[in-house]
Amino acid sequence: MYCLYVLTVVSMKMFVRNRQAMFFTLFFPLLFLLIFGYMNFDAPLRLHIGLVTHHPDAPTDRFLGQIRSMDVFRIHQGALKDELSALGAGNRAAVLDVPDDLLTPAGRSDPKTLTAYTNAAEPTASQAVLSILDQLVDKTSLAAAHARSLFVIQPKSVSVHQTRYIEFLLPGVIAMAVMQMSVFSVAHVFAIYKEKGILKRLMATPMRPIQFVSANIITRLIIAMVQTFLFLWIGLRMFHTHVAGAYWLLTVCVILGSVIFLGLGFTISAVSKTNESVPVIANLVVMPMLFLGNVFFSASNMPAILAGVAKYLPLTFFADALRAVMTEGAGVWSIVRQLVGMTVWSVAMVGLATVTFRFQERQNA
Repeated sequence: MYCLYVLTVVSMKMFVRNRQAMFFTLFFPLLFLLIFGYMNFDAPLRLHIGLVTHHPDAPTDRFLGQIRSMDVFRIHQGALKDELSALGAGNRAAVLDVPDDLLTPAGRSDPKTLTAYTNAAEPTASQAVLSILDQLVDKTSLAAAHARSLFVIQPKSVSVHQTRYIEFLLPGVIAMAVMQMSVFSVAHVFAIYKEKGILKRLMATPMRPIQFVSANIITRLIIAMVQTFLFLWIGLRMFHTHVAGAYWLLTVCVILGSVIFLGLGFTISAVSKTNESVPVIANLVVMPMLFLGNVFFSASNMPAILAGVAKYLPLTFFADALRAVMTEGAGVWSIVRQLVGMTVWSVAMVGLATVTFRFQERQNA
């Protein structure tokens, strides 16, 4: 036991002194969190509208005031030539050329024309602008005709928790950070030990190989917990996130996720012939999971085939479990599918690592 303690302390010191490992363990995931966290994807949709007017009369000016008061519109007022140029550059969803006497009766039956130039490259935004204008025109026409409303809408607000993007992102970044630390640090370290013959020398000492491997595993588990609670603290302080569920359940999820990717890291180190081949093999496995594993965006937005594959990936189970506990306050029974999935992957990865790593020890012996 004392030997295991000493080896763990030494392994921890070696990890902390490794600047490359510290960068990819803490600063690289933190960079992702800060960049995507401050992009404010939760901001409401704002449609940039060009408004061309000259000297509108009073009724038309009131109509323009209604357009300007809409939060969904960001109004840019200027000459028609300049606004059409901005539309052509893709900086406007639409340009409205409003006659000065739009709402003044002209003594003829046909209505006056408000020309709306739309951006053909953005049909969704253009259609949204036209739909809002149609509703505004109908409302204005009814008011001018003094028509009585057939019914009224009575709004009733229901208090619900709206998950912000940062609350979706934070568990994904934690899962990504744990995965990268577990896979790359273990794979690189043990590939170097294997390449330089250090494993062979260690097996010639009184220390048992299982003690050396256990010390490295304990070190990575400690680092994974430090990662998790550091990012949670940053989320709480900088982005005002919250943890709705139990911290002990988060800890269980992090341990299970770490075991999965530690097993993967040991397997990659065993099958890699040189240290240079480690990032090639690791990225072939890690990169698809990074984009399909519910880290930066939901798998529900993917095509059906990719979504079907993504839901069985270990990173998906890991990120979904963290997200359910943190944002929904989920308990054990609510994430039983994710826990079972991570347990199955843990057993599979540990079993695979045991087979390959023992083979490698026999080869080096």
